[in-house]
Amino acid sequence: MHVLGLTGEHLFLGITNTYFIAILCACFIFFTFFFGLKNKKLIPSKTQNFFEWIIESIFNFVDNITGNRERTKEIFPICATIFIYVLCSNLIELIPGVGVFPFLRSPSSDLMFTFSVAIFSMIYIHGKAISKIGISTYLKKYFSKNPLYSFIGALEGIGELARVFSLGLRLFGNLFAGEILLMVVSSLIAFIVPLPFLALEVIVGLIQALIFSSLIAIFYVVTVQVEEHG
Repeated sequence: MHVLGLTGEHLFLGITNTYFIAILCACFIFFTFFFGLKNKKLIPSKTQNFFEWIIESIFNFVDNITGNRERTKEIFPICATIFIYVLCSNLIELIPGVGVFPFLRSPSSDLMFTFSVAIFSMIYIHGKAISKIGISTYLKKYFSKNPLYSFIGALEGIGELARVFSLGLRLFGNLFAGEILLMVVSSLIAFIVPLPFLALEVIVGLIQALIFSSLIAIFYVVTVQVEEHG
């Protein structure tokens, strides 16, 4: 996998280039929103309006998916965080030099990064579901004294693993392909011609972040509803 370029290259102390960029993205997002919303006022400034518009837009988007305000409030924090983080990780490859130099690679071009985000998201979903409906009710989906229900539960468990692979591979495949396309086009013709591909990559990055967040919301709603109706 390392030979194929699916994972990052080690820089120092076991830290890969993609992991280092991912940390920078996280710090950038944290400090941007921290200072952007630090001095909130009753009559908001343009900066406050901008950041509140981002949060409100994501909230309304998730609310349209869940169709339930209570569910939206439960899953919104992870959906908003993942959306902004994935979008930032996607768009960072548009910075000149990223993808060209070995020590600068977009986190989304690393299969381990996309799988890490997918695994964390699914753990959050199931942890939130357990806190919502209780561990005993949650486990009834996977374990039963009835052999038929036990078999169905095993299939459900396999389905959960398939969701993790689906989330990670979908995000990685689309974005890694986009990075390769930009590298090839930029190496052939450095001026003007790559611009339409850059615009396309922005759209693809936005769509992939939306899809990832949408699937997280959908998986959570399905998990909770199935368990509640048992």
